Amino acid sequence: MLTAHESPIQLNVISSDLNEPGESNTVAICRTCPRDRPHSGEVGLALYSEIKEQLTRQGMTVMLVHCLGSCRMPCAVALDAPAKPRVRLSGLNNVNAPDLIDAALEYRQAASGDVSVTTLPPPLQRHVTAISPKRQQNAA
Repeated sequence: MLTAHESPIQLNVISSDLNEPGESNTVAICRTCPRDRPHSGEVGLALYSEIKEQLTRQGMTVMLVHCLGSCRMPCAVALDAPAKPRVRLSGLNNVNAPDLIDAALEYRQAASGDVSVTTLPPPLQRHVTAISPKRQQNAA
């Protein structure tokens, strides 16, 4: 019997730091949304299945992660790259997959200082719930 957080499908779930040097542009999808509810993780898994192949062919990394801190507005997705602010989107489902693919590709093309809500396709702009800039490394 499966509990709310188990999945019958084996996936490579990565929970390492997304800011390691050399990492590609990444799309991280919450695998626990909606947390502590029946069918937990199904929304994220459906979204992952919809976008993974197309984005990996474009050289992006698509991964499932344990939580993106948007439990009140599932499903959460983060766009991330080493030199760019991390953008979290919430309230998504597999219907948003085509726009999310476009958003990920636009994010990848954006210069590091040019990432904002307007970087994303208009249908996803209202789903932005956080933009987290990277810490600046102090010169020694």
